[in-house]
Amino acid sequence: MKRWWCLALLLGALACETRGDKAAGDPCASRRECAGGLCVAGLGSDEPRCTQSCASSDECPEGWSCSGATEENVVICRPGSATPFGR
Repeated sequence: MKRWWCLALLLGALACETRGDKAAGDPCASRRECAGGLCVAGLGSDEPRCTQSCASSDECPEGWSCSGATEENVVICRPGSATPFGR
């Protein structure tokens, strides 16, 4: 019973995490600053930038494609055209 309570507490904490209002491409220091919930380095800049997860390029801002992947294997929007493995 204790495990279920801990799991419910953890999921509740994750659901309550607030997100910022920075758009994809804006510089960021943590994912909490980004509306899309992701702050990733290597998106065409030396500093981390906000982005979002995606299933297709239609979900990405204009000029971006759904073709990058994070260390956690989350597919993300990134500037430029799709890579050979992009969607």
